[in-house]
Amino acid sequence: MNNSNVTENNSVPDPTSDEHMQLYLEQQKKEKEVRETLTKEWTERLVGKKYVEHKEGDEAILDEHAFSEASLRKPFRILKGKNVAMTMDYCTDRLNVRLDDNGVCTEVFFV
Repeated sequence: MNNSNVTENNSVPDPTSDEHMQLYLEQQKKEKEVRETLTKEWTERLVGKKYVEHKEGDEAILDEHAFSEASLRKPFRILKGKNVAMTMDYCTDRLNVRLDDNGVCTEVFFV
């Protein structure tokens, strides 16, 4: 049995150790870099384009003027309006698409 969380004397490593903290910080840095890259890519794809309601069976729309849900990566969330309420659950891989009152994308972010 190979369990990397158990040492030779069957004790679990101290999660407050410097080594554990260093690994945690490195992982957080990598995740932040991925989110920044994805944000940049999706910003270029969507900001300034009109959101088109998608109906079951419709083709995905992603062109120079518009986009639909079918063209988005999953998971995603559409936030319509400037002061829309949203859940605060921690889902770092979710694409959040903020629309203005006219349905035009103004921002994308991952949280």
